Amino acid sequence: MSINADKKEIILNEINHWRNGRLLPEQYCDFLENLYMDEARPPRKSFISVTSIRQGNPWIWFLGFGISAFIFFIGFYFSRFPWPLQMASALLLTCLLYTVATLVRPRSKWNAYLAALTGNLLLLGFGIWMLRLQGWEDELSRAALIGTCAIVWALAGFFLRLSFVHYCGLACGILLYAFLFRYWHPHESWQILQLLWLPLCIVLCWLSWLVHFKRKDVSSVYFGAAATVWFMPEVDAYLLRHEAPGVLVWLGLAKLALAFIILFMFRKKWITWVAS
Repeated sequence: MSINADKKEIILNEINHWRNGRLLPEQYCDFLENLYMDEARPPRKSFISVTSIRQGNPWIWFLGFGISAFIFFIGFYFSRFPWPLQMASALLLTCLLYTVATLVRPRSKWNAYLAALTGNLLLLGFGIWMLRLQGWEDELSRAALIGTCAIVWALAGFFLRLSFVHYCGLACGILLYAFLFRYWHPHESWQILQLLWLPLCIVLCWLSWLVHFKRKDVSSVYFGAAATVWFMPEVDAYLLRHEAPGVLVWLGLAKLALAFIILFMFRKKWITWVAS
């Protein structure tokens, strides 16, 4: 390891120590870390760029033609494929767009989001199309599709460091949890639904605290998922079971008020979990 690399590691560790020990405000630590990283980071050459396209790089044009032709071919013949090939084609297209998101992520986070979310929509759209083509329109088949989307989206968002994609995966997991419990227990009281969802909310808050030392982007995702789960008993009763009690609106407002009270009381804790 070179001397510059050693100095860089020491300085970054010291900045991280200042951040964890609250010796400096969070924004100061971020500023110092970004400033040093910008100075120490070597210039990066981009394979895919506007300049390379304008200059007529044959590899870029060949790659663009190949990807477009591949998507067109799969879309045109998708209904004739057997279902294993349909599933493999949808996953392959999704992985291809995730690869594009990985390549553009260091230069443009918004372009990475565009590629990754396009991959998410393709996976969901091809999945729904496949279920209809095969006649698998029962609830367990839909639950399998939701579970597949949950796993793929959550892993993609985690490794690509795209918080919204990661949240979409967790949201699919929450939806799968609701569907399966409704399938096995279609008639449960509002009180039981509270016991079903609120422990999960506590677990997600704990995970948000646990990972905020290493990955603040993941911590904010878990905190957002916990906030979603907080209101899931009412959503479950109203939208999925259609057995909402008459005072559902007032119960929802009461939980909203309680959530604001809890957030206010512990504001110095949870803000450090989700700040990035």
